[in-house]
Amino acid sequence: MANATPVVTLPRVQAHRGASGVRPENTMTSFREALAQGATWTEFDVKLSKDGVPLLYHDKDLKRTSGREGLVKDFTFSELREFEAGSWFGAEFAGEKIPSFEEVMQFHIENGMQANIEFKPSDNEEDETVKVVVEMLERIWPKDRPKPLFSSFKHRCLEVARDIAPAYPRGLLIYDDLENWKEDAERLVCTTIHPWHKTLTPDLVNSFQQAGYGIATYTVNDPARAQELVAMGVDSIITDNPAVMIKALS
Repeated sequence: MANATPVVTLPRVQAHRGASGVRPENTMTSFREALAQGATWTEFDVKLSKDGVPLLYHDKDLKRTSGREGLVKDFTFSELREFEAGSWFGAEFAGEKIPSFEEVMQFHIENGMQANIEFKPSDNEEDETVKVVVEMLERIWPKDRPKPLFSSFKHRCLEVARDIAPAYPRGLLIYDDLENWKEDAERLVCTTIHPWHKTLTPDLVNSFQQAGYGIATYTVNDPARAQELVAMGVDSIITDNPAVMIKALS
């Protein structure tokens, strides 16, 4: 694994968008629940508002989790804060806000948690999204703590992170196109590989291990499958239900 600094120690379980099996994804209530369930790491999605504020949101548009027309990138952060982020999941979560990246990271700092930050930029905002996130982390993240992990399906995001923030570990997200994983991971100087769990076989896991990469797989909600993956050699399970997985893998 050429020039593969820095190192990251993956946890056995990562909470996917918080405890998103029982709370609305990418919200503070989801992260509080993940902590309560025993998660020490979370995984979540970051993009920018119209006025360049980094925030947590998965989709490009607002329809699925906010019930509104339009793209996230076309609204300022103050406008987005007025939108719904919880009621789509359940009436008891009505009024839950779209959180800022800074708010979420302060929660992680205060509670001794670590983060797998997935760059999920709006179209043509790859460079700026990474730069804004790095600038904020350099300002608020404790110097004596291991740096958060960056991950993305967008190679451009990982390129920018490699070039402007080489001390932060990088993870290559892969869905089902496995043809060029090794070349891509080497070029982007990644530390970890994050494949879709349904593509994983013992031989593929062995290939990742032989090349020196940590393996974090998504999104695994079946305890039996998680046990099977760990037995193959997978390091980290990204799940919507952290407490279930922690129990299954303990």
